[in-house]
Amino acid sequence: MLNLRRLKHLAVIAEEKSFLKAAQRLNLTQPALTRSIQTLEESLGLQLLNRAHEGVSMTDAGQRILPRALQILGDAESLKREAQQLVGVDSGHVNFGAGVFPAEAFLTRLLIEQVREKPGLTVDVDIGNWQRLRGKLQRNELDFVVALTHSLPPPADFAVHPLPPQRFGFFVRQSHPLLALDALAQRQALRQYKLIGPVLPHQARLALQEIYELPHHEELPVGLSCDSVAVLQSVMLSSDSVLFATHEAMASVLPSGISSAQGLALPHVQYAAAQALATSVIHAQGRVLSPAALWLIGKIEQVLASTGSEVNDSVLVAEPPA
Repeated sequence: MLNLRRLKHLAVIAEEKSFLKAAQRLNLTQPALTRSIQTLEESLGLQLLNRAHEGVSMTDAGQRILPRALQILGDAESLKREAQQLVGVDSGHVNFGAGVFPAEAFLTRLLIEQVREKPGLTVDVDIGNWQRLRGKLQRNELDFVVALTHSLPPPADFAVHPLPPQRFGFFVRQSHPLLALDALAQRQALRQYKLIGPVLPHQARLALQEIYELPHHEELPVGLSCDSVAVLQSVMLSSDSVLFATHEAMASVLPSGISSAQGLALPHVQYAAAQALATSVIHAQGRVLSPAALWLIGKIEQVLASTGSEVNDSVLVAEPPA
């Protein structure tokens, strides 16, 4: 018998190209997943997958069935969202994603206000880089994502709604050797220190290559890639590493009044490719967002706007040496 659960299993196997990996992602045992696909094939009277030691591939029939299966799954999600509109904001459910730095800038404050104002609303949040979250959007696993997308624009079939922008900078601990240098010397000496930051998409690495004046982006002195701002900040404070992060994320991490003891933005090195980086809400084109999702998006916009106004008070830029 045809059902949505088995179509979902087929879609995940097609993406992972492995029963084992698909079973792990679906939280199923491999035998259970195998039985599910066998039942689907029997109900359709078609073999959908080629099974071999080197992996799993779609048969010709599977390749023709898969787009329709994905459409059915998407239609089912849309129907679910439309039904949720009848539930309303106070008792709905929202599942959204947030990029690493945007999450630092708004998430804690957003969830505190949500719990206070809409305690009956259920919220699931997935924090990660835009590359991974984009895949989850395409699989209809998230209602929307809040992300910085300047280095990896959303596909054409995604809807994009702008939010207050964010600004990247380079941060170091107080008394870092770079802070004693003038503009030219600071930029020239930058490559001597390990760069730490999030997992960087290709376009961001190219922009940094230009800033570091390197012939290839593979030569960037990356010492740590991590999607945790708190971890990155701790490493920065304990070493001579240079942290690549947004001012807005650092403003939320650094305690007000003691920012100079926690980290300083380099005054002479700037992410010139995009001083004000667009932050956006992204979702599938034509997807019906529930009232609860729309309410959360409105709250996110409010929090980001207020965070932007606080940045200059919370994050200090080092004074150039006399």
